[in-house]
Amino acid sequence: MTYQNLTLNELLFTGTDTSSVSWTLQPGLNVLYGASNAGKSFAVKTIDFLLGSSRLLPDISERRTFDRAWLAINGAVSGDVTLMRALAGGALELHGGDIDLIKQRKSNGRHLSARHDHASPDNVSQFLLNEIGLGSKFIAIDVNGKKRSLSFRDLARFCITDETAIQAETSPAESGQYATSTAERSVFKLLTTGADDSAIVPVLDRKSFRTSTAAKLEVVDEMLNAVNEELTADYSQAEELPAQYERIERTWAAAQEQLQLAQQSIRSHLARKREIAQSISRFEQRREQIAINLGRFEQLEEVYRSDIERLEAVEEAGFLLTLGEGKECPLCGAPADAQKHVHSLHDIQNATDAAKIEIDKIDRQRVDLAETVANLGAEGIRTQAKLTELDSELQATEMQLNQLAPKANQAEQQLAELMSVRDQVRNGLTLLEQRKNLSLRRDELTALKPTPKAERPRLGVPTSTSHDFAQVVSRVLEAWQFPGNRHVSFDDVTYDLRIDGKNRRDNGKGVRAITHAAFKVALLLFCQERDLPHPGFVILDTPLLTYRDPIHSDAGELSQDEQELANTSLKDFFYEHLAEAGPSKQFIVVENVDVPASITSSANIERFTGDSTAGRAGLF
Repeated sequence: MTYQNLTLNELLFTGTDTSSVSWTLQPGLNVLYGASNAGKSFAVKTIDFLLGSSRLLPDISERRTFDRAWLAINGAVSGDVTLMRALAGGALELHGGDIDLIKQRKSNGRHLSARHDHASPDNVSQFLLNEIGLGSKFIAIDVNGKKRSLSFRDLARFCITDETAIQAETSPAESGQYATSTAERSVFKLLTTGADDSAIVPVLDRKSFRTSTAAKLEVVDEMLNAVNEELTADYSQAEELPAQYERIERTWAAAQEQLQLAQQSIRSHLARKREIAQSISRFEQRREQIAINLGRFEQLEEVYRSDIERLEAVEEAGFLLTLGEGKECPLCGAPADAQKHVHSLHDIQNATDAAKIEIDKIDRQRVDLAETVANLGAEGIRTQAKLTELDSELQATEMQLNQLAPKANQAEQQLAELMSVRDQVRNGLTLLEQRKNLSLRRDELTALKPTPKAERPRLGVPTSTSHDFAQVVSRVLEAWQFPGNRHVSFDDVTYDLRIDGKNRRDNGKGVRAITHAAFKVALLLFCQERDLPHPGFVILDTPLLTYRDPIHSDAGELSQDEQELANTSLKDFFYEHLAEAGPSKQFIVVENVDVPASITSSANIERFTGDSTAGRAGLF
């Protein structure tokens, strides 16, 4: 990855009815020094406060006309931005760019919660972590590998050091609290290796294991008791349930087969009943058609008979006319020569012949009709006989259905009764299986052993890495002309330094302060040289405690090792080394002692005189 860092540009204080005050910063070395109680430590605390610290600011009288603090920073991702927070605490606002103060007060900033939440980008911790490439990292918080997400507050210890912590006997990587020791060491490992603890699989510690196992055993025992109580209440002979279930299954299969046979027979008879009903309907329709046709043929026979009688009359009349030819008229007595005939005897003969022909034709048709009527009559007789036969078969089928229905109902009732018994037995078998599984689970829980120490995750900084880091600290001490051989090693137990064979914590306050500063400065150099993530700035409050006034200082008289250090020119080399570190690093030193003249042109220096008539008296 490409090294990403933050640069602090300006600290501002504003109030409604007062002029704003500021402290301008720049890349490289920044020094704020001067009189005591002038606001130097308050400025450091405010920077930490604007970077998400939950610790409220000291209620000094000088701040009471101000209500807001602003911190302009430059990030690798967002560029120039400004954080604003009320001095009373609460959430923050994020404004883009280095905007004019008045415009800032009118602009709508992005709301950032002061509470860390790795799942949301809308908090100052996650915003800052994303700027330096450490978003969504996890750190182990106990020796068993329990994890939580990394917060920027975890990193603040390594880049912001107040005057109390810098003198402490504890490791510069730790706060001295046992509960947070593992987490603080995990953060140091993350900074020096670039690897977080997200891949670690947590294991249970002995106490948690015993508590968890006891709780699980209690639950299993409660479930076992409940199963046993139910078996005792509902199954007096629970051991016979498997054999009983086998017998019920055989009976069930036989009853089911009987029901299927009865239902199959009923379905077959119902199908035959539908077929018979359809046949009866078809034959009844045919019978009705035959009756209708016979009625019509009877009418046709009457027509044929009437036609024959008419034609026979015509024939007889013609015959009579031919007999009276040349005779007097029987009605009027007119002689033959006085009679006038419209038709000739020839025509009458023709008519008579035609009548005979028509009579013969109708006779033939009557023969055909008689044959048809006879056939229809025979078909009607057969149809009626078929209907009688079908009706008898229908009655027989219905009788069979009436006989099958009780058998099917009986089979269904038997199955229902068997189902109830089978379900009861099945429930008992389920309880027996549950009791067996719970007993096995109880045996497994009883046999469990806590995770041995050898299986715990290996936390901490690799020895090779801690050795390389110690060499960088040695290099820093050499640049500062720290007295001695400056042979530095890293103690994996205390996570602190040993310098020339002596534990760092065994020195006086002044020596502890300067070596603490060397630890933090070396860490920034170590990370930058190896392209590892780091906030990119280091704030040191009173690292040169050795050069205090032994009479008037709250830290008291100098110890022997402090006096030896005070007699050296370490202070000058300290400032010169930080000033020469380059603009890619930012060091902010807060001190009471004067700075050497040699760095005035290479460092950003601010002096608080403590005297309102001479220069800047203080922060406010």
